[in-house]
Amino acid sequence: MIARGSLWLPLAILVLLAGLSFWIERAVQLPANGRQADGSDPEGIMENFDVLRTDPTGNPQYRLSAKRLKHYSGSKLTEMESPRFVQLDARAGEVRAMANLATISADGNEVDLRGEVSMARAARTGQPLMTLRTARLIVYPERELMRAPGAVEVQDPSLSLRAGAMEYNAKNRVIKLTGRVKARYISGKK
Repeated sequence: MIARGSLWLPLAILVLLAGLSFWIERAVQLPANGRQADGSDPEGIMENFDVLRTDPTGNPQYRLSAKRLKHYSGSKLTEMESPRFVQLDARAGEVRAMANLATISADGNEVDLRGEVSMARAARTGQPLMTLRTARLIVYPERELMRAPGAVEVQDPSLSLRAGAMEYNAKNRVIKLTGRVKARYISGKK
């Protein structure tokens, strides 16, 4: 009888240890609030986000800022509230874009601005200030390219344009309009 009882004690200790290790593993995986984490909770949040990108010689290329930035680790998605993008070029002049929201691709090569997007190209010799309004603007900072896949309104002191889509090459300062384009020339003479 003594031999049989001595077999149950190690077995009970093993079952107790297995249960304890299962409980510890579950406790470590749960967040502090006790509920399972899902894909809707951001991994990190930054307030008053601001980043400046420079070229290899130290000259500023562009600045990206936002009221709030949220990064989600599972999808590698980054969201921004009240984003502002400024393409900095001493030769060609500044191009500024603002929106309500934006997302940044996982590789950081694409910024998708959405909601009341406005863009302004700074005036320079031979070219006046130009403004653009659209619902969505996709910015490719490294390529110095901006695309509006939907309707756009472009204005400067002498011209008013509407188009179905737009592509803007910031390096060459060339705008390519597609879709149904409607232009109105505004004469400066009265």
